[in-house]
Amino acid sequence: MLIVNGSAECMSTSTKQVKGDRHGFNMFVKNDNLDAQLKDIENYLVARDWDNIEITDNGLIENIEGISHSVLIEAFKKAQNEGLAVVVNNTAMEIN
Repeated sequence: MLIVNGSAECMSTSTKQVKGDRHGFNMFVKNDNLDAQLKDIENYLVARDWDNIEITDNGLIENIEGISHSVLIEAFKKAQNEGLAVVVNNTAMEIN
């Protein structure tokens, strides 16, 4: 499973995020070829009101045993079933 880390700009205001703020995210992608998945990753995030996406890191994770946070475990399981899953940090990034 591919794990992608990065940030994206919120494109609408919700109860947890404000339009224009930038948030970090972690994404699990069942297909581990990043280059082949870039368009799907973009479409997935844009459909959820995120844009100006910046991928800062990526890697492979063999199994769920290396994950300890319950939210990330659920995202991993969701990606196994649906192909993609994202966890967005609700706290906006500070831009200097």
